[in-house]
Parts: sequence; C-alpha cells; structure tokens
Amino acid sequence: MNVEFNLLSNAADSIESAIELIAWGNEKVEASRLKQSIQSIAHGIELLLKERLRRVHPALLWENVDKYPSLNARTVNSEGALTRLINIAGLSFPKEDIELIRSLRATRNAIEHYSWKTTKNEADRIVGQALAFALDFSSKQLKHSFFGYHNRKDDTFDTLLSSNSAFATAIREREKFNFSEHAQVASACSFCRSVAVDQKTGACSICGHWEYRSPIEEWSDDLPF
Repeated sequence: MNVEFNLLSNAADSIESAIELIAWGNEKVEASRLKQSIQSIAHGIELLLKERLRRVHPALLWENVDKYPSLNARTVNSEGALTRLINIAGLSFPKEDIELIRSLRATRNAIEHYSWKTTKNEADRIVGQALAFALDFSSKQLKHSFFGYHNRKDDTFDTLLSSNSAFATAIREREKFNFSEHAQVASACSFCRSVAVDQKTGACSICGHWEYRSPIEEWSDDLPF
C-alpha cells in the first residue's frame, strides 16, 4: 500500500478529524476533544491556505522562494500564506477572517508549545467559527466540498449544527456573504505560468510580464505542474 498526501488531501484529513470530534466525539473527555478539535482545524486551515497559494505558484510556499523546492528549507506558516494571498494573489479577506486565522494560530501554538486555559464556550466558538471558514474557503476558493455534507444521507451536517451553535451561526452568515465576489480572480501568465495576472491591468505580480488580452480572448488557468 502506498501512502500519499498532497496539501489538499492532508488538509481534508485534518478537517475530517475535527468534524468527527465535533459531531460525534461525545464519548471522549470533553477537554481533550476540544483541544484536539482546535489542533486539527488549525492544521487543516493552514494547509488550505497553502494549497491556494500553491495554485498561484509553488515557490511561494517557501519563506525564501530561492530555496524552492528544498524540503530542508522552511515553508510559510498560515499568516505568511495569508499575507501572500492578499499581496500577490490579490485575494481579499474580511477583517474578521484575518483575525480568526491569526488568533487560531496563536491558540494552536499555545496548545502545542506552552500552556492553554479556556472555557468550553470559548473553545466551542473557536472550533465552530474556524470550521465554518474552512468549509467556505475550501468550496469557494479551491472548488472542493468537504465530504459533501449538505448532500450526505447521514445526519453529520445537521449534527454539527446542533452540536456547535457558533458553527451554526457562522455557516449561515457565510451563506449570505459570497466570498468569491470579494476575491480578485487572477489568470495564468503566459511567460512564467503563475496564476498571478491581474485581469484588469494585465500585469503579472510574480514576474512583471504584461499580458495583452483582446476582448474576446479566453485565458486558461491550467498550469503545467
């Protein structure tokens, strides 16, 4: 058996673990369940952001792009990926989501590297809001629907809604807010092949090449890697 995870499947694995803990984790010790949920969802969101960044250009995953693709060099964290998605890929995130991602990373660091103290209500709010962001971002920015919860015959999605009121509120709010309308869509550069060409200006933010596009020309976002 071959074991292989790319960024998206790795993210899905962590987010699925969080969903199982939130929806069906009643038999676990409550504090441990909430801690593991936060760790899993934080890891999953970091990988989702990295996958979206990879689709712009894989080298952007490295802190020092000149060291791409060395696995001995450091890659960006969630905040670094977020910054590059805004500054290079041209995505726009609501202020609340930016703060959510930053706070989630800080909480994960506290859990894994120091000490962590909170209340059940606060922990439920963290995982609920974070899961809502993960499902929304994955669907609208990566065209990936996690496990098809809205269409599944079992009641996992309904159980999530009833198990975590913060998730229920956040996911319903996001259904009213079309994230994709607030994200600037980029096209592939014919010179460096990065998905980083501003469709209004025609300028590639990666290599500086300027594209000419006729009004009837259709660009493809397919990449050769």
